[in-house]
Amino acid sequence: MNERLYYKDAYCADFAAQVTGRLVHQAQPAVRLDRSAFYPTSGGQPHDTGTLNGTAVVDVQVGADGAVLHLLEEPLPEETRNVRGQIDWPRRYDHMQQHSGQHLLSQVFFRLLGLETVSVHFGDALNTVDLEGPALSAAQLADIETAANEIVWENRPIRAYWVDEEARAKAPLRRAPAVQGATRIVEIGKFDWSACGGTHVRRTGEIGLISLARLEKHRGRSRVHFVCGGRALADAAARRALLAETAGLLDSGVQDVPALVSKQQEALRAAQRELKALREELVEYRARELLAEAEVTRGLRLVAREVEDSDPAAVQGLARALVAETGVVALLGCAQRGKGTVVFARSEDCSLHVGNLLRDTLRQFGGGGGGRPDFAQGGGVAAEELSDALGAAAEAARKAVDS
Repeated sequence: MNERLYYKDAYCADFAAQVTGRLVHQAQPAVRLDRSAFYPTSGGQPHDTGTLNGTAVVDVQVGADGAVLHLLEEPLPEETRNVRGQIDWPRRYDHMQQHSGQHLLSQVFFRLLGLETVSVHFGDALNTVDLEGPALSAAQLADIETAANEIVWENRPIRAYWVDEEARAKAPLRRAPAVQGATRIVEIGKFDWSACGGTHVRRTGEIGLISLARLEKHRGRSRVHFVCGGRALADAAARRALLAETAGLLDSGVQDVPALVSKQQEALRAAQRELKALREELVEYRARELLAEAEVTRGLRLVAREVEDSDPAAVQGLARALVAETGVVALLGCAQRGKGTVVFARSEDCSLHVGNLLRDTLRQFGGGGGGRPDFAQGGGVAAEELSDALGAAAEAARKAVDS
């Protein structure tokens, strides 16, 4: 393909071309054209979609020979020589807003904070720039957002043009390009100069709002998530709706949401502390109740019980409460979703190896597990066999104590 129309006019969304080649690429029918307005995935910017004579273009790539490949939903008829291409304009324009916004944003980061953009990613929802340098604060991020949007409001021109190596050497490029020879420069009105082959809007005003959505650390760098234009508007609307919904749940105005959420969080923490104390009291009560009913074998109190309406964590807590007393062997189990879990424990003054006991018992019932001499856990037993497994363990424990 000799002519890439988007280099001259990023707003070209309808064009005529001739088919110069047919192939199958990555298991998809594909064609080469003598000219095209379809932008291929490159430079971090996603590819265009659209149609050729009504057939969907699902991907656009640069082939090994440098030609643009248009991957199609289905092959064009064999007799097709001339095609009418139509770009999915909303998708293209969205990409133009995001890409131009990224150029502007990266220059603002460099000018205000001296931070170099080391990588860029354009996503379907959020975009990111990774910055080399010290960590950013929330206040710095707010200043960057304000400064970037001020350039947007100035509605500066954005233009793309080609330069030779001599002219390129004199251009104040933010980053030196990797390519040699003629270079395409995208200039944001006496503010930013970047080597770029992508599609861009004509003026900064078309970028629309630049919104910095989130900041995170990534591999020792600052990663800033951002959106521009239509995406920023949609993001603001979604956040506003969520805030309004939250205010409705709290039966308050949106301005009162932070204070009310903080108050509810403190109330929740207090309730959680109270619940924890009550659970500990309940565990102690159940432990005393089980010990009072325990079977006594050669001075040891043996507790073998399936604990109903409980989960493994609660059973562990109950087992620990039981063996905090001297001379206790606890063989406990619980069932959830058709499977049984067992926890075996013994007091410090007992010599029974409950890890071996648990492993040997569960093997008989299709389960598995193990642990220390004083504490072990396992599972895999069918819920209906849990009681039999605990009974078998109790019988084995009696024999071990008697021997």
